[in-house]
Amino acid sequence: MKNKSLISKIIAITGTILVWIPIIAPVLLTIIFLIIKGRFAFDFLMPMELIFLVIIGAILLIISSIIMKFKWKIIGISLGTIISIFILGQFIAEITGIASGETEMTTTLYFIMITFVIIYIISLIILGISGIKLVKKFLKG
Repeated sequence: MKNKSLISKIIAITGTILVWIPIIAPVLLTIIFLIIKGRFAFDFLMPMELIFLVIIGAILLIISSIIMKFKWKIIGISLGTIISIFILGQFIAEITGIASGETEMTTTLYFIMITFVIIYIISLIILGISGIKLVKKFLKG
């Protein structure tokens, strides 16, 4: 049982770190770029570009939360939302032609795509907070 608990802790901590990397990386890189170049350049799409880390981290969190019987549904719903928004955003970008540059970005398309990014990032933050709560539960006992 102790071995199972230790493995679950390692899985939960690793999953939480992987989920938070896409949230923290753009902020840290923006600060570094601002210090070095003296210019503000924030890549708000980076969390979507690092979706592979999110998926791996979320799967680890789901496994760990199922083992410890802790709110796995919120983690699963967050992951489902993240994957759905990512795929839907890619699909819309392709069918409208904005992905290839074939079509000019209109205000409506821009609003739709930015809304997808916002929903994605909110779901990612919820997933990250769930990971932190899971790790806290492990550390308490």
